[in-house]
Amino acid sequence: MTFAHPEFFLLLLVVPLLVAGAVLAWRRRGSQWRRLVAERLLPILVHERSHLRRWISFGLRLLALLYLIGALAAPNAGYRAASETIRGRNLIIAIDVSKSMLATDTPPTRLGAARASALELLDRLPNDRIGIIAFSETPRVVAPLTVDHDALRDVLQQLDFQGQNRDWIDRSGSDLALAVRLATKTLLETGQRNNALVILSDGETHHGGIDYAAEEADRAGLTIFAAGFGSDEGSFIPDANSRDGKHHDRDGNLVLTRLDSEPLSQLARETGGFYATGAGRSFLFKLKVAVQRLDQFELEGRKRRIAIPRFQWFLVPAMLLFVVGMLLNTSWRFADRSATVALAALLVLSPPSEAGLIPHTAAGRAFSAGDHLRALELFEEEVSRAKGERKSLLQLGEAAAAYRLGEYTHASRAYSGALLSTNEEVQEHAHYGLGNTQFYRGLRLQDKASPQPKRTQATEAIILYWRDAIAHYEGTLALNADNTNAKENRELVRKLLEDLLKQHPPQPETTRSPDDPQGETPAEDPQKNDDSQNGTNNPKPSPNENGNPNPGAAPPPSPPDNPGNTDQDPGEDPSPPSDSPIKPRPGESPEAYARRILSDNADFEMRPLPLRLRNPPRPKKDW
Repeated sequence: MTFAHPEFFLLLLVVPLLVAGAVLAWRRRGSQWRRLVAERLLPILVHERSHLRRWISFGLRLLALLYLIGALAAPNAGYRAASETIRGRNLIIAIDVSKSMLATDTPPTRLGAARASALELLDRLPNDRIGIIAFSETPRVVAPLTVDHDALRDVLQQLDFQGQNRDWIDRSGSDLALAVRLATKTLLETGQRNNALVILSDGETHHGGIDYAAEEADRAGLTIFAAGFGSDEGSFIPDANSRDGKHHDRDGNLVLTRLDSEPLSQLARETGGFYATGAGRSFLFKLKVAVQRLDQFELEGRKRRIAIPRFQWFLVPAMLLFVVGMLLNTSWRFADRSATVALAALLVLSPPSEAGLIPHTAAGRAFSAGDHLRALELFEEEVSRAKGERKSLLQLGEAAAAYRLGEYTHASRAYSGALLSTNEEVQEHAHYGLGNTQFYRGLRLQDKASPQPKRTQATEAIILYWRDAIAHYEGTLALNADNTNAKENRELVRKLLEDLLKQHPPQPETTRSPDDPQGETPAEDPQKNDDSQNGTNNPKPSPNENGNPNPGAAPPPSPPDNPGNTDQDPGEDPSPPSDSPIKPRPGESPEAYARRILSDNADFEMRPLPLRLRNPPRPKKDW
């Protein structure tokens, strides 16, 4: 393993300083308290945390710092080779390197100007595959087609005249037609059509065959763009080996070279390209536009070595150690396993999302803006005026706003109203919201539950709430079996309920005396007599899939005795008021009496929740 930035290891020098500072702080601990508080009062007023826990916390955070320094050093687990894939075109630059290109009528020389134009062309076409042909009497491919433009620049620099030194380039008379035929053959070997050839020359050629070369290039799909260098007046060719410094032919005559644009123009015209005198910015711009119109194909670019980063091996442990170290340094502790699971439930039970179903009204806009208190007030006004399906949607929004404000009783009542909708998506959200709401209503009463195995009224209320939450999660899954949130929440609440039942097992019920004409225990049906006295016929809980009564369904409630106080949770004040019509029955135990009160004053005020799904309306033709 290597490190891209090993200089960060200098931060390790800070570690001994941190250790020394921690030791000095530990030795001076409590000195301020001893100056302020008498020695005999220290055990009463000062409660220090465990020294072992403090040092473990410091060690974990120090280890996290070491891991963080390692992550900053950018560790790499070797390298991998990667090749670039680009989209480009095939292009060959043919440069005339004959002696006539050494003329100075185009500064600094014709060859120098042509080479500068080729270098600028490489910059303008960075993603294209380009090759270079140098031609005089005999053409040569001095650089094959490649996307490595740096190598092409090196080749172009070597095309310069060597002066007195031995020149490796044959600079005899030029054969333009043979250079075009070599470029055509090279581009045909690529298997691609619509290629381009750029000729940089003075046009002087001492051989024929221009017509045949142009026809062959056109059949191969080659487009030729030509740039002529030189002037019509012409110029003498410098020759360092001559007495007058000028080039003479073999008969001793002084040679004057001029720009011959006709063969260059003919090649460009017959292949669909264009010709220009000189290769200035205008020519290069037009050339770039014309080349970009050619067909593109994928090219494999240069290969690169890419480092394989492994900083996450150091960063993730550093974050975990920092978090654990900070938690150990606090006074936070859990009372029992049930509280730990409840904390996990708080993290998993996310608020239901009904934003897509809530109508775009003033209340809906306030809800979307996060003003849940204002949204709740507006939803109540809109629900009072709405009817039918719109009312169910508004009640869903009212329940969501109340849920986020922590008014779970209000949310439960609104979700119950939304269940009357005929839209299964609304029913699904209402069931899911009721499951979360009932869980949190029970969670609020958990602190009031007695730590002793004996059940209290608050414990009974928690059991009822959580069973009802499980039933609503099952109702959600019956409508949408793919609701993963409902599945996770159902299993989590089941786990909490099992732990609660283990801590508070059911107490044995006292049966009625033989003289009791009803001959039943109140625990078997705590609402039977009360329903018969009140003259109501509450429906039974809906059966589950196995045909047994659903253990998670809440007992059917009767209307509350005090409608004005709907936000009071069961278990907060278990004793009934003095004028309450609910009286203890003969032989009824206090636990059964409390259970009956809780059952009769459940969270649903007007009617029991329809936990069983509604039957869909029959189609028009069902035979």
